[in-house]
Formats: sequence, structure tokens, C-alpha cells
Amino acid sequence: MAVGSWQLAVGSWQLAVQLAVGSWQLAVGSWQLAVGSWQLAVGSWQLAVGCGH
Repeated sequence: MAVGSWQLAVGSWQLAVQLAVGSWQLAVGSWQLAVGSWQLAVGSWQLAVGCGH
């Protein structure tokens, strides 16, 4: 029983670590996407201003 409980604890810990890493990677990806969209918006605005003059 003790061995089973220990294996369960290790498995739960590994799952928690994998979940944390996955969430962090998702957050980084979302942040990069937001930055890319912002850069695109700025570029489009600069293009519009350039064409308007």
C-alpha cells in the first residue's frame, strides 16, 4: 500500500509539472501572438499614414 501511494504521489507530481510547463508554453505563445498582432497593427497604421501623405 505504501509503495502504491508513493507511485501515485510521483505520478501526480509529474502530471502537475507537465501541466505547469504546458500552461507556461501556452502563455508564452499567446504573448508572442499578441506582440505579433500589435506589430502588425502598428505596421498597418504606419503604412496608412505613409500612403495618406
